[in-house]
Amino acid sequence: MTEAIKKQWMLGAMLVIATLCLAVEASAGTQGAVFRSAYTTLTGWVTGYGGKIFAVLAFFIGLGVAAWTKSLLPPLIGIGIAFLVAYGVTIINGVATATIM
Repeated sequence: MTEAIKKQWMLGAMLVIATLCLAVEASAGTQGAVFRSAYTTLTGWVTGYGGKIFAVLAFFIGLGVAAWTKSLLPPLIGIGIAFLVAYGVTIINGVATATIM
């Protein structure tokens, strides 16, 4: 074997060994009351009046920037941010809890 092929085999072996050494059981989503309470608090803020205030402020700041720069893009970005604030948690919950049939 040539020297280049030996180096490729050695690199591949090191990658396999590193992968086997670093592989651990994924249990982040199965436990943790601390994370559950933090998640509940954050989703409560975003889906409640705090999220609505943030969405309206994003839109109005976009309108202000549009008036200053004479461009229509900032209010559209504000509307996009407002949409993500309003529906982002629902979308993330749907993706995170989806099951494959």
